[in-house]
Amino acid sequence: MNLRMLGVAAVTAALLTGLVPATAQADPSPSLPVVSTPADPATPPITPASEPPATSTSEPPATSTSTPPATTPSTPTSTPTAPPRTAAAVPLSISLDQPATSWEDRPMTFTGKVSNGAVGWYISLWQALPSGWTLRSSTKTTTGGAYRMTYTPTTPIHTTFRAVVGPKFYEAPAISPARIGTAQDRKIVLNAPSPSYITLTGVAAYGHTTPAEPGLEVVLQDLLGNGTWRWLTSTKVDANGYFHLPIPDNFPHTRTVRVVSRGVAATAVEVSASARFVIKAALNPKVFTVAASMVPKTYRSGCPVGPSSLRLLILNYWGFDGLVHKGELILRDAAVQKMITVWTASFNAHFPIRRMQRVDVFGGNDITSMAADNTSAFNCRQVTGDPYSLSPHSYGFAIDINTVENPYLAANNVWYPSNGLSYRNRSAVRPGMLFSSSTTTRSLVGQGYFWGANWSKPDYQHFEPK
Repeated sequence: MNLRMLGVAAVTAALLTGLVPATAQADPSPSLPVVSTPADPATPPITPASEPPATSTSEPPATSTSTPPATTPSTPTSTPTAPPRTAAAVPLSISLDQPATSWEDRPMTFTGKVSNGAVGWYISLWQALPSGWTLRSSTKTTTGGAYRMTYTPTTPIHTTFRAVVGPKFYEAPAISPARIGTAQDRKIVLNAPSPSYITLTGVAAYGHTTPAEPGLEVVLQDLLGNGTWRWLTSTKVDANGYFHLPIPDNFPHTRTVRVVSRGVAATAVEVSASARFVIKAALNPKVFTVAASMVPKTYRSGCPVGPSSLRLLILNYWGFDGLVHKGELILRDAAVQKMITVWTASFNAHFPIRRMQRVDVFGGNDITSMAADNTSAFNCRQVTGDPYSLSPHSYGFAIDINTVENPYLAANNVWYPSNGLSYRNRSAVRPGMLFSSSTTTRSLVGQGYFWGANWSKPDYQHFEPK
C-alpha cells in the first residue's frame, strides 16, 4: 500500500519537472553606442605640449552601458524568435573650415560646427608644433552647433590646426580634419643703399611695407654712439606701400638707420633691418645754360654780355655753421672751369662762405647784396660809388667773396658795406676773411685773377682777370 503511493508521487513529480523550466532566461536591453575618436593616419601621435586648465563648461554627455545580471539559460524545447535589432548610432563629428591666409600679428579666424547641432559645447583649437599639440584658442558652440574662434600668431607660420570637442586633445569625443593655417611675414623692407652719397644730393631711405598698409606712419631712426636710436623724421606709406624718408645730408657722416612702424599696438610694431649710409662732402658742381628770365634784374639790353654767353654754376660750399650748403653763381661761359678749380680748392680747405646767390635775389642792387654778405659774380651795372664807369662784373668774369668780412673802399671814399666796417682792421683774423695766404686767394691768383686788395683804394672782396 505504502509502496504504491510512493511510486505514484514520484511519477507525478517527474511530469511536473518536464513541463516547467527550473530558471527563466532574461532578455538583456541594448546598450547606447560608444563614440570613438577617429584615427588620423596623417598625424602621428604627439605628446601634447600643454593642456588647458579645467573649466566648469559642461562637456558632451558620456554614454554608458548597463550590465544585466548573469543567468544560466536552459536548453529550450523549441527555437526562440530573435529580438528586433536597434538602429546604429551616428558618430559625433566636428568640422573645421580652411582658414584664410593672414599676416603675423593679425588674427586668424577658425570656423566650423559639430554634427549634432549642440549649443554651448566647449570647442578648443590646437596647433601642431614639433614639441606637440599646443592649445591656441577655445569657444562654445552656438545655434546649429556652429563655432568661431581666433588665434593671432606672433611669427610667420604654415602649420596644421585641428578643432576638438572638449578641453583636451587626446581622448576627445571628436577631432576635426587637419587644416593648414598660414600667416605671412608682415615686415618693413628697407632698400639697400648705395656705397656712398655726396652731400646735398637728396639722400633718402627708400623701402616698402608688406602688406602695403596705405597710411601707416613709419619713422626713420639713426643709431647713436651710446647704443640708443634717435628719431630723425617720419612719413606715411603711400597707396602701394612705398615710402621714402630723407636723411640729413648737409654734413659728411656715416649713419646706421632703420625704419619702425608707429601708431600701432606694441605687438604689431615692425622694425626693418638696419642699413649703413655713407655721406661724403664734395663740391659737386653742375653747369646750366642761362635764360633771360633767370637774370631779370642783372641783365638789360645793351649789356656787354648776353644770357646766351652766361652759365649758371651750382656748387656746394661750407657755411659758417660748419654745414654744407648749396650755392649758385652766374658766370661768363669761359670762366666756368676756372671757377670750378678755385672753388674745389676752397671747399677742400673748408673756407667758409656766408651766402652765394644770384644778385637778382636782391633786385640787382649791389649794396643790398653786399650787406647780405653775398658772394656773387655777374651783375651788369655801374661801379658802386662811380656812376660813370661800367663794373667788371658786367662781363661775368669778376667775383666778390664774403662782402661783409672783406669790405672795400669805393671811389667816393665810402666803405661798403656799412656793416663790414669792423673788418677794415685786417690784423684781427676772423673766419671768412681773405688774405694773400688764403687758399681761395692763392687759387684765384693761380687762375690769372688780380686781387683788389692791392689797389690804392683796397677792395678785399673783389677778384677779376688781369
